[in-house]
Amino acid sequence: MGIDLVRRCGGEWGPSSPHRQTHPSPQLVEFKMSESEVSITIVQHVVIKFLTKENVGPNEMWRRLRAQYRESTLSKTQVKFWHKEFRRERDAVQNTNHQRRPRTSIIPENIAAVCVLIEGDHWLTVVEICQELGTCISYGSMQSIIKNELLFRKILARWVPRLLSDQQKTACVQISETLLGRYEEEGDAFIHHIVTCDETWLHHYAPETKRASKEWRGNGEECPVKAKMRLSAGKVMAIVFWDTKGVLLIDFLHARRTINAAYYCDLLEKVRTAY
Repeated sequence: MGIDLVRRCGGEWGPSSPHRQTHPSPQLVEFKMSESEVSITIVQHVVIKFLTKENVGPNEMWRRLRAQYRESTLSKTQVKFWHKEFRRERDAVQNTNHQRRPRTSIIPENIAAVCVLIEGDHWLTVVEICQELGTCISYGSMQSIIKNELLFRKILARWVPRLLSDQQKTACVQISETLLGRYEEEGDAFIHHIVTCDETWLHHYAPETKRASKEWRGNGEECPVKAKMRLSAGKVMAIVFWDTKGVLLIDFLHARRTINAAYYCDLLEKVRTAY
């Protein structure tokens, strides 16, 4: 049925046919082609061929295909390519098969060797892997082996505030379980009794960011000039306590002041008073 539809696009349903339609029906094309289990790409090629016979431009073709096939739509470059091909009286809607040279680099032996190297050292670069193997594998073939065959991807480390030991992780789990148990017993009333503390550095002067310095300018006007500045060297540590209602206390740790048990005991008394 798909071949019959292609024949109609170039023959019986051509521009000179008395059965010519002003607008093709992509729904009809998709229904007929799906019965023959033809890919969605070939279906769109058929529609492009029909629209080419209707003297529809490639941009309008892409707009109609986009409205029908959404994410499965061919790119504008592909639509323009097939539009040009059908203008040259091309009859076939399938891609032409090319005789390719047999692959000599992406073979099971090289794939296994690359896998062993990566498993042994996750920080190797593509160039280093090529040098380690000492074979005539190009940079592009090595990338294909790593990404397409082995499905590896190189990702950055995720920053965390600090690395905890196993003992510290166990303590965090136990505290979380205790808090969760109290919440299950007391409900939302327990949440309102939680006081949180955090520490942060405050610089004496924070320069304006590049994004914050954006301003509206008229057409043809030059962009503003801004000197690059850094955070001021002077800074002070701020310790903030807050609960569900808001900030309870902010304490600034000035220079030549030591953080010890006595300091924290005095600070907790201030928080108790503020609470």
